[in-house]
Amino acid sequence: MKIESAAGEFGFDLNALELRDDGIVLMGKMGVWEAETTMNTADLRRVIGMVLRKPGAWGYLFRLVIGVRRDIAQNPEGTQ
Repeated sequence: MKIESAAGEFGFDLNALELRDDGIVLMGKMGVWEAETTMNTADLRRVIGMVLRKPGAWGYLFRLVIGVRRDIAQNPEGTQ
């Protein structure tokens, strides 16, 4: 992933995902720093709504699902 801000452009390497009471937590590294971001239910609904209202998103989501299914079929245990 890439984070762009006024402070610059940073890569975010996603290492893990956890489900917690306060939402979905994405954990990884941003540059040399450990980093987490939490999406609560309202955040996730907002992101999904924004994606689904975007022209062309349905085709992108279809290709995404096909790619995820292929990845799961090639690596059923989830190990990298």
